[in-house]
Parts: sequence; structure tokens; C-alpha cells
Amino acid sequence: MKFQALACLGMASVLAACSGGGSSGGGGLSSSPTVPQSVQKVSGTLSIVTTQGTLPSSRARAQSGTRRPEYVSAATKHAALFIDGAATASGSTTTCSATTGTGTGCTISWSAALTVPAIHTFAVEIDTGTNAPANTVLAEGSGPYTIVAGTSTLSALSLNGVVRDAGFTVTSCTLASCSGNVTLSDAAGDAIAYTGTTPVPTNGQSPTSGNVYDNNGGGSSNVTFTSATPSAGTISGTAQSPFSSYASGTLTVLGVNTSGTYTYAVTCVSSATGTFGITVGGGTAPSGDVTAAELAGLSPAVSYPASGVVTLPTAPSFTCTAGLISSATGTLPVN
Repeated sequence: MKFQALACLGMASVLAACSGGGSSGGGGLSSSPTVPQSVQKVSGTLSIVTTQGTLPSSRARAQSGTRRPEYVSAATKHAALFIDGAATASGSTTTCSATTGTGTGCTISWSAALTVPAIHTFAVEIDTGTNAPANTVLAEGSGPYTIVAGTSTLSALSLNGVVRDAGFTVTSCTLASCSGNVTLSDAAGDAIAYTGTTPVPTNGQSPTSGNVYDNNGGGSSNVTFTSATPSAGTISGTAQSPFSSYASGTLTVLGVNTSGTYTYAVTCVSSATGTFGITVGGGTAPSGDVTAAELAGLSPAVSYPASGVVTLPTAPSFTCTAGLISSATGTLPVN
């Protein structure tokens, strides 16, 4: 993400075109390629828009069966902003608040000595603060902004949520197959759902889109679901394009949908007898928009969730007898 800013430096005529932000002092740079640059103390504000608004916890959703977006997780208590990979935050706030339907709202005031006019990369993390689990990252994002002398009011930045938990339900079983739902949640146990206007998953671009997970490695570490015992039974679907795909016994989550919940199906191997569960993979490659060193330098220090997605205790287990489902365990929501 950060190479984009470097590619734009050097020609003032291109700076405004590369910008993701504006300024209260005119909104951009002159088209002249000879604007002189200097290091100055500059300041401004940046709002963050968590278009991946979190929903009720996967535990509560499993009990109620609801799939309608209701509220943004109140777990977000703190946000910090870094510029151009600096070790020290240029701004932070503890006044992040849950805003129904529009994501977690924060406006961060920042100040730094920067070369102006120029494009700089702004990176933001939001975390749980004093909420449980304390000081744990919930989402990150970054983007290039044109900064000029004086005070800049920058356009909003969308963040990508960090998926940590997978909570399963079994909705029905018939003959050799069962189907159900799996909800992907952040470290606070709140399901992550996309509420923005760009539903097609967009990896690796700057600014961040808000419609993929921060720890999906730009698509190299998407969350996957496979059978723990393929000789007994397999994952047999189902894809929800463009958010998930299915191929050869693997269901892959490509991006964040509007509910935070994805459907799956399992099938016994023909004539097989045995028990199998579902293995969750992926989610092991953080974006690094805010580095581990930057997080550790905050006071108190903030940490990124442990690598990989944790399967909640409600994960189902399926037993096949002669190729037919003979039992299934897990949470079965009652309508």
C-alpha cells in the first residue's frame, strides 16, 4: 500500500490525482509541477468509517437465529493514527463510539512535521481499549492523503476488520447431508459485516476498502473451511458469490458480506462410517498497515490477535453410518 505514495512524489501535478484526502485550505495541490516543498509542522483531523460495522455477538446470534444488522460493536474504545510508518502515533482518541448503521465513529486530531505539499500514508488502528479482551486490535486501514501547509481536514478512511472467531450453527440435516451457518467475528466476539457501497471484495488497494478482512493476506490467507476427516465426510458447499467460493472440498471466504454469516454444507462419503468436524484455516497474515512495533509503542501497548481463526466451542461434529448422517452435534437455532 505504501509504495503508491512514493510513486506519486516528485510531480505536484500528479499529487492531487493520487490523493485520497483533501484540505480545509483549498482541498488539493496546484497543478504546477514547480511548487516548492519544505518540512513544516502541520495538523488536521481524520475520521474513520468502519464500513465493516459489527453485529451482535456470534454467541447471541446462535441463540436467537437473527441475521439482520443491528448495531456496531461497543467494544471499540481507542484509535491511534500513524503517518508514513513513524514509530510514534501522530494522534489518538479514546472517544470512539458505536453508531447504529454507520459503523464505529471516531475523529482523530493529528499533528506532525511533514514535507509539504506531498502525499503521505496515514494508517489507523482501532482496539478494545479497556474492554475485553483489553487493548486488542479490532480493525486496521491505511490510505494516501495529500497534505499541504496549515490545517487539513481529511476525507474518511475505511478500515478492514480483523477476524478472530468462527461460530457455527447446524440448521438442517437430511439423509447424507447437513447444512448450517458460520459467523466470523472479531476478538470481542462481534460478527463483522460490510455496510458500505462496494460489495465486491477488493484486496490490496489503497485506501483500504472495508470489504475484506485485515488478516487475509491480501487474498493469500483467506478464511477456509474443510473437513477434519475427509475419509468420513466432506464440505460440499455452498458458495455465495462474490463473498465465498467452493472447490474440491474447500469453502473459501473471499470478502465480507452484509450479515457476517456464511452458509456451508457437509456430506458423508458414500458408504463411509465415521465422525468428522470442520477445520478452519486462513486469517494468518495481518496487513501490517499498523506494525507490531507501532502497536507496542502505544501506552498502554496494544496487541494484534493471535494468528489464525479460533473455532468456538459450538463447532459441530457429524457422524456418518454407511454413508448417511446418523447424528450431528452443535448449536441448532430455534425459530
